Amino acid sequence: MNRCFIFGALKVSRLPVKPVSDDYVIAADQGYANLLSLGIAPDLVVGDFDSLGKAPDRENVITLPVRKDMTDVGYAVEKGFEHGCGEFILYGAVGGALDHTFANVAIAHDIARRGARVLLIGEEYSFTVLHKSSISFDARESGRISVFALGGTAEGVTIRGLSYEVENFDVACTDHIGVSNAFIGKAAEISVRKGDLLVVWQT
Repeated sequence: MNRCFIFGALKVSRLPVKPVSDDYVIAADQGYANLLSLGIAPDLVVGDFDSLGKAPDRENVITLPVRKDMTDVGYAVEKGFEHGCGEFILYGAVGGALDHTFANVAIAHDIARRGARVLLIGEEYSFTVLHKSSISFDARESGRISVFALGGTAEGVTIRGLSYEVENFDVACTDHIGVSNAFIGKAAEISVRKGDLLVVWQT
């Protein structure tokens, strides 16, 4: 499965998941500065460059208008799909301006609905959206993890290996019962049979 790494505007100090030579790496506006600081050369740079200040003087740069119907990160995701990517890892897209974090969660929701895997990795928290799928975690001694339904009811939610476990449980988008679960030193798995589930955990 081809992976697409997208770097957004927020500071990135570490890479729990690192791109390798076969991955497609995109910088979205200020994300280009993040990549330079990490010593990584992007395959593509996109953005209106209101954050970076000006378009980089290099090959494979797409300059977008300031007034547009999607964010720079959203445009980068579309280029990743055009490249045939089935997994998206987004850095520098969680935290900072709350509206942009919500926008990136919406983008992650769209990615999952289109059949690809998605991971938003932040400095303090990471996100994924599950669409009739699952995610596994290695054993961790501590840290919070929460689940929320997106766009209706997430049916058949199963949680194993965490402080609170459920089997085939339905979570409505108005429920907050999934907040503040915890890792307990066991390998864990979260799955949803039908619908969409937002999973948020401490990085």
